[in-house]
Amino acid sequence: MNVKLICCAVIAVMLLCGCQASMESQNIMEDPPALEQSEQEPPPSDDRAKAEEKEEISPYPPAPPVCELAFTEIESFPFPFEDELLTDPMMRLLLSTEQALYDYDTMWQLLEENYPYLEAIKRDLGIDWEEVKAEYRQILEGHASYGYIWQGSFLQTIDDCLREFQSVGHLFPVSVDFRVTLLDIWKDYENAPYQNLRKIVGNPKSELFYQYEQRLRYPGSGGSNPDPEKDEPISVEGLTVISQDLSTGYVGGEVPYLKIESFLLWDDAAQAALEDFFSSISQEEHLIIDVRGNGGGNDSAWSVGIVPFLAQKEYEFNLFFAAKSGALNLWVEPEFDKNRGNFTRYTDDSWQKEFPYISPDMVTSMDIFLKLSSTLRCTDVPDKFHGKIWVLVDKYCYSATDMFVCFCKETGFATLVGTKTKGSGKGTEPYYMALPYSGLIVEYEACLTFNTDGTYNGISGTVPDIVPEEGRGALETCLMAINGELN
Repeated sequence: MNVKLICCAVIAVMLLCGCQASMESQNIMEDPPALEQSEQEPPPSDDRAKAEEKEEISPYPPAPPVCELAFTEIESFPFPFEDELLTDPMMRLLLSTEQALYDYDTMWQLLEENYPYLEAIKRDLGIDWEEVKAEYRQILEGHASYGYIWQGSFLQTIDDCLREFQSVGHLFPVSVDFRVTLLDIWKDYENAPYQNLRKIVGNPKSELFYQYEQRLRYPGSGGSNPDPEKDEPISVEGLTVISQDLSTGYVGGEVPYLKIESFLLWDDAAQAALEDFFSSISQEEHLIIDVRGNGGGNDSAWSVGIVPFLAQKEYEFNLFFAAKSGALNLWVEPEFDKNRGNFTRYTDDSWQKEFPYISPDMVTSMDIFLKLSSTLRCTDVPDKFHGKIWVLVDKYCYSATDMFVCFCKETGFATLVGTKTKGSGKGTEPYYMALPYSGLIVEYEACLTFNTDGTYNGISGTVPDIVPEEGRGALETCLMAINGELN
């Protein structure tokens, strides 16, 4: 994800990736039907069987050779090779075994050079990325038949491999639907990083690959998380639906309640209705904002559409980023390693004085250190809400939602009630690679980010201020806190 916008002037759109993490992988590994064969004679002798095995005719043409140059050494980097993709008689896409393995190896080379979380995951989660890399390469090779690997088997192997890393740092293969969403959102962006990303994601090879992928039973971006309210003894009264992602009401008879299903940008009509709701509760003492189950979306949805209308003051918010100066990171955003806008690049270890809670041994393999300074302003509107804000959170809060949660906790904008979030909110907008032969697009987050307790945000998530007791929901606990019933 170039660095995420925390306010319109600084950061650009943060897209929904968290949803991919919440979607259960669907099995697409159905082997192609066996080729019809004529009735066989009695089993031949061993020598004859070996001879016939050698003479067995493949239903496919000879596998093409792979490129002799490394993917990262050609001028078209990081765009896929222009080789044509092969289809079988049933119009299913095929990669030669060598092409599929080349793509797999290239993906790992780029991750090792650019993705910052591999050693952090090994350290904190005990997942050895080198073992995962070797295991799934062997699995991928095992899908070869007649020198080729079917697209479904290739996709499933990549998906299963990356899921081993538990969505840390937005590490996913990009799905059909999410790719369309990215291209649609980026089409009006004129700044160079987004134009570069759009060229990568929209290249012709990937376009063809995803046309074929759409025919597979492959999970799309999105999906719903379990309903966090289903076990709550407290119901929402007077529920009013503003949009697909926004609804308002009251709980406990008198406490205003706002449910946000997603931080995808809502339209002007929904924003106007939201502002009317804020004005209507200006005399209330409390407001509950429920983001449980919200997998992310766009930072500006909350930084521009919500916070300014509730904030009583300006909020300064600083983020620290540590990254690798990999070729893909710098190609996507050439200014990534320079001072730009509200970014400060550290050329020495002075960052340790400003962020003393970050241990230097947590960034040993990083060589770019940046600070992003942002100001979230308050809007002067009549009938402004002046009460206390509470935010309900859970383990499904990811990406842009976790960024909102981090902002609330670190600035004191709101009190958090619930369970620890999934994280990956304080980082950059995911970057993208298009694999050289297939055109499959893989996303990853370029920067390590940290919580104020010194943990990795992408791994540890955000811990709320109030954690409900066993058997008690976040909404019930929040109402108890409002009514002074908690110890």
